[in-house]
Amino acid sequence: MMCLVLFGCLFFAACDNGDDEDTNQYTGGINLNVFGPSPVARGGILRFLGSGMDKVTGIVIPGCDELNGASIEKVSDTEIRVTVPQTAQPGYVILNTSKGEITTKTKLTYTEPISLESVSPVSVKPGDVMTLTGEYLNLIKEVIFSEGVAVSEFEAQSRKEIKVKVPIEAKSGKIIISDGGEIPNWIYSNEELAVAIPTYKSSSATTIKVGNTLTITGENLNWISSVKFNGAEVTVFTVSDDGKTLAVKVPLSVKGGDVAMICYSGVKVNAGKIETLVPSQLSVTPEVVKNGSEITISGKDLDLVAYGAFPNVADTIFLKQGSSASKIMFDVPQLAQDGDIVLNLVNGEAVKVGYETVKPTITSFSPNALMAGDEVTIIGTDLDLVAKITFAGEGDPSVEISANNYTNGNLRIQVPPTAETCAPTLTLKNGMEVKTSVALSISPSTDPTIVTMPVSANPNQVITVTGKNLNYVDAFYFGDNKVSYYENRSATSVTMQVPKEVPYGDYKLKMISYAGDTFLSKEIISIKPAKDYLWTGSAGPIGWGSEGLISFTEVALSKLKAGKTIGFDFVCDTSTTYWQIKFIGTWWTLLPSVAVTPEGDDIWDFHSTDTNFEFVLAQGDIDIILQQGLQLVGNGVIIKGIYVK
Repeated sequence: MMCLVLFGCLFFAACDNGDDEDTNQYTGGINLNVFGPSPVARGGILRFLGSGMDKVTGIVIPGCDELNGASIEKVSDTEIRVTVPQTAQPGYVILNTSKGEITTKTKLTYTEPISLESVSPVSVKPGDVMTLTGEYLNLIKEVIFSEGVAVSEFEAQSRKEIKVKVPIEAKSGKIIISDGGEIPNWIYSNEELAVAIPTYKSSSATTIKVGNTLTITGENLNWISSVKFNGAEVTVFTVSDDGKTLAVKVPLSVKGGDVAMICYSGVKVNAGKIETLVPSQLSVTPEVVKNGSEITISGKDLDLVAYGAFPNVADTIFLKQGSSASKIMFDVPQLAQDGDIVLNLVNGEAVKVGYETVKPTITSFSPNALMAGDEVTIIGTDLDLVAKITFAGEGDPSVEISANNYTNGNLRIQVPPTAETCAPTLTLKNGMEVKTSVALSISPSTDPTIVTMPVSANPNQVITVTGKNLNYVDAFYFGDNKVSYYENRSATSVTMQVPKEVPYGDYKLKMISYAGDTFLSKEIISIKPAKDYLWTGSAGPIGWGSEGLISFTEVALSKLKAGKTIGFDFVCDTSTTYWQIKFIGTWWTLLPSVAVTPEGDDIWDFHSTDTNFEFVLAQGDIDIILQQGLQLVGNGVIIKGIYVK
């Protein structure tokens, strides 16, 4: 554009509509900056550049009727074009607009009357030599084929004739001759040039194995630049000297679908369809395989397999060494379940083959009759696949299996106290369940068993535990501290008071039977200090910049001592999405004990499910609280209570 403007300033400057200096090329309104080329060929294209050019309603060239309507090609608001009539004469050009006329400052002049009279032949092949006839063709610098394919080197050139070779990139359409100027004269042919394209006849295969060679037959295949498959485009192939056959290797990534040949001109020639080969005639050995063992899949074209996928296994399973086109091997993962092995191919397609995993069996128990809670040896096959054994009884009692339970291929376990006579169910390591058929005779146990109890309690707190055979218990203990107070006792439920002298910590509840035997609960109860509430109510939600909503003038400050735990019960306001608290004194003084958080600053973040926050008071915290009071600021937290313990 800068070259265009410079050229226009030198030769074709148009009038402006004011005396003000303006370095902007397009000043707005309707203004003509430049027009050209000049000289121009009659029949050639004349261009006008400026502002508001789309507002031009007519163009008057000396010697011609006004050009308007469809005669004006409106390229954009900055450019319009017209074809110069054969009657055009030298002179000033006038642009008519709704605002008035714009007259060029320089006259339009004309070149020697370059003309293009004929193109022969009009049906050509790439590589053919075609003849252009006309006048002053010795001034022509380029012959331009459809879509801008230009040739500047001619076979022969004279005033009356140009001989030019049709480039391999040429497409059908009108051709242009150009004098090669800054704004060149373009003269179009009257005839449409028909450029031949390759033809497709047949392919060597409709189903092909990726990696093999596909042969395409047709005509003029030497004009092909690439072959396009579903999933890949190939530019490396061989074409016979006569252009009748093309051999191309089908890439490994190709899937079934259309095949197309792309010409150097960009024209696409359909070349039929192909289906890609997949492995077939598949079988597995063994048909029932043990997890962790090797499985072999036999068949045809198995070299197309990239990897395998097993049911219930997220990881990709790769082929073992020694795999071939006729067989592949995998190690069956421990978590694999029955179903289909998916063989994923190199081109992204897949095939499936079914298989089954080995199931453990129980052949006998030793002893085959016992009391719940006793030990039993389970004898059978493939018991190393078992992760859990579930018995009949209240709560579906079960035993998790570990390496310690195995002895010489058998399982030795302690039957759950609530188990009943049954043929147990085996849960395998891969998650599958196996129903067994051999029953174990189980007599009810008189051993006391706790089924439920609180996860935590405070000294002196009254709690309730449930279970079986609790009426056989003489005394309950938290560690060495014997329970002395019971509200009620039965075979299935006991309500008791935690001894006040029990040290804080985690305990399995100990039971001493009337026979003097000791039993422990399976679960643990945590004994924690009781909460001594200094304040309860509802305050908040706390918001940033608000004043502290909790004042320690309302609480017994005498209970605040170094080493005690101070806690806050709260709920998170569900109308927001994040919850934070900052602990400060009235003068925005940070409490030393909460000045650094896991997030690395002095702001504590919470989750929507959090309900309390605790920290141990230091003397520095107490000094600030006694002197300044305590303020809580944050976002979206509603305080329900403050306690020490």
